[in-house]
Amino acid sequence: MAATAASSLSYGIGGTQILWVPQGLLEQIVSTHSSYQTHHVDLQHLVNLISCIFQNATVSSSKGVEQYAPLTDMINKLETVDGMRQALENIRNLSCEISCCVSIMASSVDETTMQMLRRLKDYSWNAKVVLAMAAFACSVGESSMLVKHRNTDPIAMYVETLKGHRYTTTDFTVLEHIGLFKAMIDVANTNLAFLAPSISRIPKEVHSIKDAIACFPTAAYKILRIVLQITSILSKKKDHFESTIQELNVLANEVSHINNILQEKLTLCLRDAEKYTYEDITIRITKISISEFIDKIMQYVRTQGFENLRNKHLLFLISDLDISIDEIKALNWLYQRNDQMYEIVWLPIIDLSMSYDVKRFWELKQLMKWSVAVEPTRVEADVVEFVKKEWHFIRQAIAVSMTSAGEVVCQNALPMLWTWGNTAFPFSDKTEEILWNSIDERHGWKLELVLDDFIVPELRSWIENRTTFVCLFGGGDISWIQEFTAKVKYAAYAAGVTLKLVYVGKNKAKLGLSKTDLSRDINVIESEFRWRFWTKLESILHAKIRRGKTTTAYKTDVVIHEALKVVGHGGKGESWAVFSMGPDPMVTTDGETGLTIMSNYLNWRQDTTGLRFLEGVKHYKEVISRDVHGCIKVHLPVLGRVPGIMVCPDCSKVMDMFYTYRCCDE
Repeated sequence: MAATAASSLSYGIGGTQILWVPQGLLEQIVSTHSSYQTHHVDLQHLVNLISCIFQNATVSSSKGVEQYAPLTDMINKLETVDGMRQALENIRNLSCEISCCVSIMASSVDETTMQMLRRLKDYSWNAKVVLAMAAFACSVGESSMLVKHRNTDPIAMYVETLKGHRYTTTDFTVLEHIGLFKAMIDVANTNLAFLAPSISRIPKEVHSIKDAIACFPTAAYKILRIVLQITSILSKKKDHFESTIQELNVLANEVSHINNILQEKLTLCLRDAEKYTYEDITIRITKISISEFIDKIMQYVRTQGFENLRNKHLLFLISDLDISIDEIKALNWLYQRNDQMYEIVWLPIIDLSMSYDVKRFWELKQLMKWSVAVEPTRVEADVVEFVKKEWHFIRQAIAVSMTSAGEVVCQNALPMLWTWGNTAFPFSDKTEEILWNSIDERHGWKLELVLDDFIVPELRSWIENRTTFVCLFGGGDISWIQEFTAKVKYAAYAAGVTLKLVYVGKNKAKLGLSKTDLSRDINVIESEFRWRFWTKLESILHAKIRRGKTTTAYKTDVVIHEALKVVGHGGKGESWAVFSMGPDPMVTTDGETGLTIMSNYLNWRQDTTGLRFLEGVKHYKEVISRDVHGCIKVHLPVLGRVPGIMVCPDCSKVMDMFYTYRCCDE
């Protein structure tokens, strides 16, 4: 768990005197800690292993190998624990730092302690203590092994000599007798208890957990320092060892005293944890207002020290950890070209009742070119509840647009961004209305509406050259693609136009064919560029739905007609084609109709060469499509609200609506 602000920590009275440190040192301790605990691991097996090592260190070797059976079993279990590989590497590094420190003056103990804390910066304060105990147990286990075999195995004697332990007396039964091992196991178990899910569900503003969190930094520092002191004492030569038993006893008492303080705080936390079971947490959530929500988010931002966000227009990107990599890459492209008009802040939302994929969070954070408000577990329950209830966040990412004055002007600006790019700034409903009003509903189905420079960098030159015939197509039927593209090439050549073939896959979920499957003269749109194309189409439909174009304007709004057709064909993985030439409106067909048009080119070629080629395609389509109705099935992600009535673009019938629940892309 993260520590509170350094200035609030004070341990100068009563039983907590042992945790007191000067303010300057306290600030140094807190500064070693990362705001993001990216390394999470189940440490129970590790604590069990530490206990087993301590027990075996006090047992003579005469009992045989059976004494190591429990230890072997624990080691085998460790290998199956997620994140343990990284933890074990940190333990090895800590053990080396401890060994290097034992023969140096006391002034280096403080320096090494800080270095150990910095090495463990990505772990919680409680986990730092457990890992430090494991490093100490590693040293104890190594010394115990050498002592037990020094008289029977020459290699053990040689290694012991090289390590400088040949003339030391490491009687671990003495450490057990004075209670040192017990104190160290107890404090490790107490810190482990603070990492339990029941404790993590306690709201951070509750006094018990707030008080406990405040003492974690100094408790961890003191314990790590004591580990170094004990190791230094154990390394002393035989004639000095017995005189330091009292010193070891004092250190054991210090560990016990720290553990008692932590135990008292743990008891209070466990008492409060009973009030915050997951079943009750949603009942106990206090409903917050929009202003309170924004205050909380900005508090997250301020704690991260993001000065570049001050007085800026902000987009709060709200998503879970399943946000796609393609979506992040597409948003990165827009963000890096926004001329500092706005900043993006990611607010990751997770199920607070369950552990989350820390590695996934870190990977996403590394990909994003913008700021991350806070680590997922630090997002308060009332904030999560607000975005779900007030902004209708379900699973698809949303981006809330907020002006520099703190006014929310759009609850989800992502469809606007995917459709219009940065032109839609400041991403308000009014701006979107203006942009759509600039599009002629009858003649607005044009190439620049569905493609952009991100998807096809050459787009502008294609549109400006009126003799360039662009054919977008999709689907996964390789036989249809081979036959269709051959017919299109012949027709374009015969008509005297320059042909550009663009393949955009099946749909957003199904990738379709790759460059290696198709001929070299086909522009294959892949990865985040393909994702952007399909999302752009979905965003156009969402915008039309929001503006009430689903029932009243189906006869006049060609854009929603044609977008529905493409998304519908893509939803079923069917073949389709869209033809474009210059700035003229495009012609949309299903795969069969598109193939028929191009196969029969000789039947309609008269007076349709050159600049009139697209007009000929449109006219022949109208001729062969009379009295033909192809059923449309459209899959749209729910972006907050369920859309209303939709009308079929072919027959004008009201379409049936079904709910589909899907855990992941197909």
